[in-house]
Amino acid sequence: MLVAATMASSLSAFAADADRGEVVAEVRCLPCHHLHLSTKRIGPGLKGIYNRVPTISGVPFERWDAEALDAWLANPRAIKPNTGMFIPPVAPRDRADLIAFFKRDEYSED
Repeated sequence: MLVAATMASSLSAFAADADRGEVVAEVRCLPCHHLHLSTKRIGPGLKGIYNRVPTISGVPFERWDAEALDAWLANPRAIKPNTGMFIPPVAPRDRADLIAFFKRDEYSED
């Protein structure tokens, strides 16, 4: 419960910038993920990730909403200890901007 409250407060602490989030995604996510396809590269494609049902077994989220994405990007190993996702910590502002990018209408699959 405390983790969820902390994550929610980190999301609201920043005015999310989807354009900056796209740049962050290109730098932080592109080495392992397709950004504009939903197909798998090393990791799953991120096109339409927002509100998608997770495809990673053992992840406790019903869908990738803002809180789930924030928690995952903050520390994927806290969510799934044996995940293959090795990333340095993503700063709260970068997480907020990434989530804003993933939520953009032209980016999401509807």
